[in-house]
Amino acid sequence: MLYAASDTMARYMPHECDDCEETFETLSALRLHDCPGEKPAEDSGFDVDDWMTDRGEKRRRERESLAAEVTDEAFVDLLETARDSTDQNTAVRLLADYEGELNDALDANDNGDGYRAVFWTYYEPVVERIDNVCRREGWPFVTELMDAYDHRADGEIAEVTAVVANLVARSLIRTRFADGVDAVPATAVNFLASIQAYDTETFEIADEESHHLGWAIGHPEIDVEGRILDTVPNNETWAAAAAKRALYVDQTAVSLYCELIETAEEIGFVLDTLAHFEGEPGSLLFPRGWDIDAEFDRDFSRSFEPETKRRLRETISDNGYDSRLPDDWDFDDLELRWG
Repeated sequence: MLYAASDTMARYMPHECDDCEETFETLSALRLHDCPGEKPAEDSGFDVDDWMTDRGEKRRRERESLAAEVTDEAFVDLLETARDSTDQNTAVRLLADYEGELNDALDANDNGDGYRAVFWTYYEPVVERIDNVCRREGWPFVTELMDAYDHRADGEIAEVTAVVANLVARSLIRTRFADGVDAVPATAVNFLASIQAYDTETFEIADEESHHLGWAIGHPEIDVEGRILDTVPNNETWAAAAAKRALYVDQTAVSLYCELIETAEEIGFVLDTLAHFEGEPGSLLFPRGWDIDAEFDRDFSRSFEPETKRRLRETISDNGYDSRLPDDWDFDDLELRWG
């Protein structure tokens, strides 16, 4: 059973900062807000890092406790059964039951507290267990999941589309590392590319997982660069997030990013992402919950190549975005809050 997106559901998914408890309508607003919890207390002997960790742990325990109250025991048992399983039927049942638990929690008259608790408590465990099967069975099984939860055929995003998108993105990245982008099925690229056209304000985690379309840059059958640029008029934040991944994978995508800088009207997030490009990649550069260091023996850090840096700096200057920066500005300075 697929749940039709609604205004009620959208109200159920505010995003609350674990540190200052302020709520935001979008994850982007949450990530970019100026949290007072991040400011060190002066001369108080107060350890902000410890306080933030303790508060996050407290919120996690509260959500897990609520999730345990509203979740059917059969689902929890299945989750445990699937822990080390590579059985396709078990994985399919787990995904369907997770969707059912989310729909049941959504029907409760609790202002969405149960829904959020079930979603966040079980999202990553469900993904990890099904991913065990994806790694064993490869693209045939991943394709079955895409077909079963195809938002293009259903006309709406399902509660578990985010899970499927996460699994598709993991398989895409693995295939790129192992065999090159040419070996990635075009159906997988199209699946990720199409998500952002649906109700992604309500289903924002599915939207975030679809950012990993950028990992398919250079695909021989699909113009990934064009797909990203086509979204700029309606969703510049999505375009910037996908383009950042493309640039991370292949710095010839600097042309894409320069065009994004030239065409975006709300330039803040577009430039801010460049401030965090070098060094170790941020967690959201990869699908949620994926321990890439445990799976891959490789260096994931990145630095700008000289030509990439030159072209980005030139484009930023040509468009006047350096007017509020120091004369000797570097990309770290792009963390400034732009208008």
